[in-house]
Amino acid sequence: MAHEDEQEGLSFLSEKELNDSNLSDVGQYDDGTSIPAQKFGSGTALDELSFVRKSAHPAAVVFHLLFKALALAVYLFAGIFTSNYIFVAVVTILLLAFDFWTVKNVTGRLLVGLRWWNYVKEDGSSEWVFESLEGEALDEINSNDSRVFWVGLYAPVPVWGFLLVVELLKLNLQWLVVVCAALSMNLANIVGYTKCSRDAKQKVAQLFNQGSAGLGVMKAFGKSSAFQSVMSGLMGVAMGAAGGGRQASPSSSARTQEPEDSDIPIQV
Repeated sequence: MAHEDEQEGLSFLSEKELNDSNLSDVGQYDDGTSIPAQKFGSGTALDELSFVRKSAHPAAVVFHLLFKALALAVYLFAGIFTSNYIFVAVVTILLLAFDFWTVKNVTGRLLVGLRWWNYVKEDGSSEWVFESLEGEALDEINSNDSRVFWVGLYAPVPVWGFLLVVELLKLNLQWLVVVCAALSMNLANIVGYTKCSRDAKQKVAQLFNQGSAGLGVMKAFGKSSAFQSVMSGLMGVAMGAAGGGRQASPSSSARTQEPEDSDIPIQV
């Protein structure tokens, strides 16, 4: 039953993604501790990174950071190899778009169990929709993955903010377009996941408050005079029924003896 509840709480994660986060250990160290299974291969440079080795979803961790780093690298260093502004701007914006989509739709689900989206209604108003893990399913979240996710989400914003100031001081308006695009995409994910995380915390707090309120009502009802009078009445009825049963036992034995007296022959 608990297994079914856990699967239902993780309904927006696929079965393959759930199985990937529960791989078994592959051996033991000399001191007897378990060696965790490596899902990203072995012997590669990425396996030497501690936050990748500790991750439950190494591929998601890598791609969570990869597109951000590539976008910054192209923006900062592509000018060394080419002076074509359009080429550099397009490649940078494409990498930023890949990063936005990956963070919004993949790494948020896998690393922190959150997902958000925003859509516009027919009347022109927008509505936020949030999904998050609940209950025992929260144990599926790896603390290392959560730390990498939030650091990777917030870290690029100060860097792009600094570049925005630099381009403003240089009055380099054409590069401001790229920088503003980078800031808008990063800030959109920050706002979305911050709201989603706050909504998840509120859900947990509501569940806790409901449980505490139910317990308090039970305790108050147990101490109430009405409850005590009802319990006293039930106890009285039970004791009365028991006493009546004991009083009825002699008469029943007398009735059982009557047929013995009637069997005595009467002499005329």
